[in-house]
This record gives sequence, C-alpha cells and structure tokens, in this order.
Amino acid sequence: MIRIIACANLKGGEGKTTLARHVAYHAASKGMKTLAVDLDPQANLTDSLLPDADGYTSSAELFDATFEHESLRLAESEKNLWLLPADSRLDALAEIAGDRTVLVNRVRARLRSLAGFDLIVVDTPTNAPVCYLGGLAAADGAVSPVQMDAYGIAGAVRLTQAIQRVRTHYNPKLAHIGFVVNRFNSRAASHGALLAQCRAKRLRLLDSVLRERVAVQDALGRRMPVWRGPRGSVNTRAAREMRALCSEVLAGVGL
Repeated sequence: MIRIIACANLKGGEGKTTLARHVAYHAASKGMKTLAVDLDPQANLTDSLLPDADGYTSSAELFDATFEHESLRLAESEKNLWLLPADSRLDALAEIAGDRTVLVNRVRARLRSLAGFDLIVVDTPTNAPVCYLGGLAAADGAVSPVQMDAYGIAGAVRLTQAIQRVRTHYNPKLAHIGFVVNRFNSRAASHGALLAQCRAKRLRLLDSVLRERVAVQDALGRRMPVWRGPRGSVNTRAAREMRALCSEVLAGVGL
C-alpha cells in the first residue's frame, strides 16, 4: 500500500522543502520507489530535484477535470526517485471558477490512485489554500518543521488547527506525525525557553532535532542530500541528524 506524507507549514522559511526533499532522498536510498510531488507554486522542490523539468506532467494538472493517468509523464531524478514538478499554473488555481471542495477532493483522489510507488512525499505551500489542502487531504500523515521563534510557534499552532479542519472536512484519518524542531541552537537561552513553550502548548514534537548547521545549506547548493557530497564536504553530525529524522518521519506512517 502506498503511503503519502505531506510536508506542511503555514509560515514560510521554516525548512519545509528541505525536509520534503530529504525524506524523499532517504526513502529512495532505502530502496523505496518514491514520488516527490511539488504543490508549491514557488517550485523550490522542483528546482532542487530537477532544475530542468520542462516537458513533464505538472502537478497543476492534478486539478484539471480532464486529467488522465495514462498521460502522466514523470521526471526521474535518480534511482527510485521521481518528481511531479510544479509550474506557474499553480498560481492560477485560486482564480479557477468552481467549488474549492471539488478541487481538493479531486487532487486527493488522484494522488491516492497513483500506482507503482511505495511512498509519495508532497511539498505543500504556505499561501495557496487549494494546494496545501489538497496535499493534506491526500496524506496519511503530515510532518511540519518549526523554528524556535515566536512567529514559528504561532504558525505551528495555526497548522494544528488547520489539520483538524482537514480531518473534519476531507480526511478524517490524517495523522500528524509531528513537528520537527529545526535550526535549534542549544546555546541560545531563548531557544530553550521557546522549546519549553512548545511543550506547554502540547505541540507534538518529534524526538529528532535538527540543529543549526551550515552543511544543510551547502547541500542545497549542491542539489544533494546533506549526507552526500565530495570527499571532505559532508558534515557527519548533520548527516546523522537528518537520517535519524527521516527514519522517524517514515516510521510515523508505518514505513
């Protein structure tokens, strides 16, 4: 049975796309046939996995009433990893005439009916409701990065509420795998205080914590996961943290 994970947050800059691509890379490296679906109009996941995605089916076509699975043309990023890329047409979805519920349920059904994969990882946007609702409506589980600042925590609380609305209206079985504490600095007193605040708000936090690591941004520049790169360029601590997190996320949907 295919498992679907949505990486979601309602505040930008928290590390959502970085999380999505690493979960996809990790699953593929473990032999799982993995499809990364970019539902974010910014297309950062697309750019990081396959900069030249012209000529392939766009994720925007999932919202089209005339879409047929037979016409699906996926981009292969590497062994066991395929991409359904985003393009500018996602920006126009808010202008499509019709019921938002119809569009969300359409995407939900189409993502769930894709065959031949063990895992689908969906990168959802922060500011395109039809797209992020579609990703969450289709998912078995949602995972969310959160940074230790007041805006990040406020966004996490809002996302918790959004997940509950998705359960009510679209997907009663949606599990919240949890929040990933991202770019944590154990030397910053404010980070420790805000982490305690997260716990007081009963936010579901994963055991794995991603600390502030330059290596993560360096890996993005190489268009590689943080555990891969030229000799001497890989930060083993960053790699170990990210691998542990990805394993915990996959375990959240039974993989």
